[in-house]
Amino acid sequence: MNLRSLDLNLLLVFESMLRTRSTTVTAEELNLTQSAVSNALKRLRLAFGDPLFVKTPQGMWPTDLALALAPPVTEGLGLIRGAVEAPQDFVPANAQRTFRLYLSDIGQLIFMPKLMATLAAEAPGVRIVTVDTTPREAQNAMAMGDIDLTLGLFTRFSSGFHQQRLFREHYVALVRDGHPTIRERLTGEAFLSAAHAVYRPTAGHHDVFETAVEHWFAQAGRQRHVALRMAHSMGLSALIAASDLVVCVPTRLGRALKAAADLRTYALPFDGPEFDISQLWHERFHTDAGHRWLRSTIFRLFHGED
Repeated sequence: MNLRSLDLNLLLVFESMLRTRSTTVTAEELNLTQSAVSNALKRLRLAFGDPLFVKTPQGMWPTDLALALAPPVTEGLGLIRGAVEAPQDFVPANAQRTFRLYLSDIGQLIFMPKLMATLAAEAPGVRIVTVDTTPREAQNAMAMGDIDLTLGLFTRFSSGFHQQRLFREHYVALVRDGHPTIRERLTGEAFLSAAHAVYRPTAGHHDVFETAVEHWFAQAGRQRHVALRMAHSMGLSALIAASDLVVCVPTRLGRALKAAADLRTYALPFDGPEFDISQLWHERFHTDAGHRWLRSTIFRLFHGED
């Protein structure tokens, strides 16, 4: 295929389709009509002699050739964007841009209300998309430019990433108001005897804390009674309010959940681990003016909330 015969705008459609797996979302993202996206796909298929994307129950799935083309096309477009956009200033009040953030559902509850209120006041044209994936896949997506920023506890990222500490965090126990055995304070015996709910989000490293809890139970010679294991915090406040379960959550999540139900938080009866909540980004975005603005805004809003 002769490169001079290929409209580079088609590659923008290709790149968006790789990320969204949807002609509808691609059309919205690129401000095109859906018929224009379909026409672009038709031209791409003709140029490469391959379907590139095929319909599946999970969306428009890339073919082997599309997956092979993805890294060089994405990298090339990234270089072009860097060359074109680098000299331009980022003016928040006038900016029209979408940022993709990787964070857990806890992170959404803690970060998003304050961040979105600030964007509405300072940068109304800036949009946020949160991404649900695994830490390993998030690293690859950030290197490809598909995720702009991660927020949370991430200790296993490889080289090529920058990290900035936002605040120090620790865990508390959360129970319903009027719990039959936990009243003025949470004793060690009450914690050991209680039925527990365990929350393990996909993002972050909550397992570090759970390992510490299990170690404390082992030292006490007791078996922990885990009545429920959860992967999401949705409905957690209602669940704890309607039961005698004890769940351990980060302090900021505890505060947010208390506001939604009749719950109480208690200091743990043992020295649990503390950890840093940070924002991380890939080297490819380090000097991007818009990215620098978003990072500085997040730092301004959340740094020092220890």
